[in-house]
Amino acid sequence: MKEKFSNIISHRGYHGEGIVENTLEAFSKSVKNSLPIELDIYLTKDQKLVVFHDDTLKRLMGIDKKIEECTYSELLEYSFLEGQGKIPLFSEALELVRGKVPFLIEIKRCKNYKKTCKALEGILENYTGKVQIQSFDFRIVRWFLKRKKYRTGLLVSPNPKVQYYWYYLLVNSAFFVKNIVRPEFVSYDIKGVPSPFLKEIRKAGIPIYLWTIRSKKELQLAKKYGDYYIAERLGSFH
Repeated sequence: MKEKFSNIISHRGYHGEGIVENTLEAFSKSVKNSLPIELDIYLTKDQKLVVFHDDTLKRLMGIDKKIEECTYSELLEYSFLEGQGKIPLFSEALELVRGKVPFLIEIKRCKNYKKTCKALEGILENYTGKVQIQSFDFRIVRWFLKRKKYRTGLLVSPNPKVQYYWYYLLVNSAFFVKNIVRPEFVSYDIKGVPSPFLKEIRKAGIPIYLWTIRSKKELQLAKKYGDYYIAERLGSFH
């Protein structure tokens, strides 16, 4: 299941204008526009895979609680500060899309990455749609690469503030990425483009995904240095 994606991928679904990121409403709009969906997953306290980006509910719901410390029934008690919908189960996203567009799934850094990986593998076992997987955690990337089921990539940020400094040094080393992690693609922050790191990744023949594209200008830059473009504010691109 290594099929290529369409070049533009909707970041956390096609959201905005009252539609909240990473919700079924956002995914429905992606399907309507025939756009692949990038989404984020966490495992809850009661072992449910949910679609949510942040590790806490603070930004979107005003609640200072960690996703991993809540049960799914607890999460359903809270409302978004802006917009409608609920935090969906990942299985609900699969049921909604049913292979109509591909998924690019980001597995977030978590307490027990193996448990999360196994939960995702189990849910995807009978799913026949196109799927790719990515993570900032190279242990997760290696876990899926060994299974050879899904095209799997490494997320890399050029900003040392978003990760442990030792980790930043590792994953921003083209030698480490090419020879140790060996991802099938690299997903990189558009804010760091151009970069010597990406130049080495390109020389190695590794496809480059760029995130997050928010304007026509950034899209033009992404087309110069990358192969696939994870974008939001898509309505302004027309």
